[in-house]
Amino acid sequence: ARAVAGMATLLALPACALTSMRFVTEPFPPYTYALDGRAAGPMVDVLVAACARLSWRCEIEVLPWRRALEMAQRGEVEGIFTVVDSPERRQYFHVSPPVIEGRYMLFARQGNGLQFKGDAQVLAGRVIGAYGPSVTALTLAQLIEAVPRARSEVEPDNRTVLRKLSAGRYGEDGLALVNEAVAEVLMREDGIRNLQPAGVVKAFGYAFGLSRQTVDPAQSLALAKALHELCRSGRTAELLKPYGLPGSACVKPEGAR
Repeated sequence: ARAVAGMATLLALPACALTSMRFVTEPFPPYTYALDGRAAGPMVDVLVAACARLSWRCEIEVLPWRRALEMAQRGEVEGIFTVVDSPERRQYFHVSPPVIEGRYMLFARQGNGLQFKGDAQVLAGRVIGAYGPSVTALTLAQLIEAVPRARSEVEPDNRTVLRKLSAGRYGEDGLALVNEAVAEVLMREDGIRNLQPAGVVKAFGYAFGLSRQTVDPAQSLALAKALHELCRSGRTAELLKPYGLPGSACVKPEGAR
């Protein structure tokens, strides 16, 4: 993975009685990225607002995803994002309510007549690229589990997936499973014009994960409540509007009164 690093100290408040939380994320535009050496993007903006509401002193570091995930799973930091709520993520993290909606989309080379409408058997015999380790790769594995001769190719990043698909490296009928908004950014940046969407596989929400090793349930619930309040007040929608990304529905946290 390309190493793009940045550190942002979100709240430089007096140290007395403050909770310090360290978060890691990845270069994952349009959701998260490093800008002038600092973490930026809509997920960062929402986290900044939540930490301010909680009077937490929060820091974010932008790292390659594999490194970030390993650090968070080992409990070396308190939080990680972006994550999708799944059994695999809940094994290591308290997963917050979703913040931003996204979609996993199949992409094909132009001229490929595939139209995916939910029947995985149309993927028989195809090679499909995906970025991993990630929920994208897990979603692909589940999708083609019972599909004859379908095979996944897990790559270190989404840019590699799209470039290989564009170059025909997955074969004449090759496909890629990529977050729709991420694919749009990368194809625009790289001048890729020979790919087309072939169908939505899954809609989901991006969330924050808090380490089960270092963060207690009460802190996890506090963050969930803060995110819910930001959503209900309309503040989350205001923060996301400049990015043109859809916010998730306001979800009342489990255990909240």
